[in-house]
Amino acid sequence: MKSVIFENCNLLDVENSQIIKEMNVLIEQNIISQISDSTIKSQNAIIIDSKGKTLMPGLIDSHVHITATSLDLGSLSKYPHSLNVLKSAKLAEAMLMRGFTSVRDCTGADWGFHEAIDKDLIRGPRLFFVGKALGPTGGHGDRRPKTYEGDHCTCYQGTIKETWTVDGVAEVQKAARRELRKGAHAIKIFASGGVASPDDPIFGLQFSEDEIRAVVNEANSWKKYVLAHAYTSEAITRAIKCGVRTIEHGNLMDRKTAKYMNDKNAYLVPNLITYEAMDLEGEKYGLPKISLEKNKFVKDEGKIAIDYAYSEGVKIGYGTDLLGELQVYQSREFLMRQNIMPKKDILKSATLINAEIVNQKDKIGVIKEGSFADILVIDGNPLEDFEVLQNQGEKLLVIMKDGKFYKNNLS
Repeated sequence: MKSVIFENCNLLDVENSQIIKEMNVLIEQNIISQISDSTIKSQNAIIIDSKGKTLMPGLIDSHVHITATSLDLGSLSKYPHSLNVLKSAKLAEAMLMRGFTSVRDCTGADWGFHEAIDKDLIRGPRLFFVGKALGPTGGHGDRRPKTYEGDHCTCYQGTIKETWTVDGVAEVQKAARRELRKGAHAIKIFASGGVASPDDPIFGLQFSEDEIRAVVNEANSWKKYVLAHAYTSEAITRAIKCGVRTIEHGNLMDRKTAKYMNDKNAYLVPNLITYEAMDLEGEKYGLPKISLEKNKFVKDEGKIAIDYAYSEGVKIGYGTDLLGELQVYQSREFLMRQNIMPKKDILKSATLINAEIVNQKDKIGVIKEGSFADILVIDGNPLEDFEVLQNQGEKLLVIMKDGKFYKNNLS
């Protein structure tokens, strides 16, 4: 791997929310080894003239579903696993080409996907994964038909089988240990009802406190953490009290709960765009009627929840939670939030804060000496206008991940 020098770039310092003009950045192997306002000398380095262009860290999305290749999750069991894997590879590549050089997959992707991306067998973002999520009988992840009476249905063991349906401390412990053994970077649980699941109420509490604590203890024993799908204040408070580190969604959270989250150093990963996209195109792509109704109920509440969280100082990550055909909306989360938070803080969500969430602080989501060379060069300034991040990465002139070019329109 040859060294690369980006010359004369406008460096986006996300930590201080400023543009530093006429900077030079040296990449050696997969590391940013030098940043200087003076000319950098390096034998045999590739020189990239970046004058007038913005150089910034690669984006991070901390809530994606690479293997959810259709919004109609029920349809996935009709096709062979091999077909879904090939479709998933295309979804992963599209994320990278939008500038997301790292993602946290929050149910579905596994060690196999991680290795395939890491070894460049498929083109995709740096991948952090939870494997299969954990949910109780009748919960958000239990998609067995109402006509099934038993406890061990095998009818959905195709590509849709992305959740362990487990009950009781012993079962949740075993399921958590199973995913940790298989390399999961974190464990995900369902702590309340959801939108995409037609049979469980949004307000329903899922898992007992003893079950949640058991999962947290298992994750902590591996120096990893638990993320919880949760909508209501009660579900969020309960999960955090039991040691959960990140809350996914949180649309129905009140201000008191936001303050509690901040007090406990918990993270919130809201996903405004998924509700907007489902409202626009959910019916077209087969989202059940009951899910469409649930979606309308939580859609606008999510904006209020972010406002509460931001005003109370909660660390807010950038996540999209888009399924199947709707994943093309991934970058529009920036636009959805800009009337609630300052642009500079939304950029921090998609870089610095998400790096903390995946336990990669100072390694990704930042341009500094010693960090991984995950780099974007953009025609424009995202501190001023998020349109430069739209249109499927059209204005991204360079996409570099781990020191390797995946797009280079400046050479």
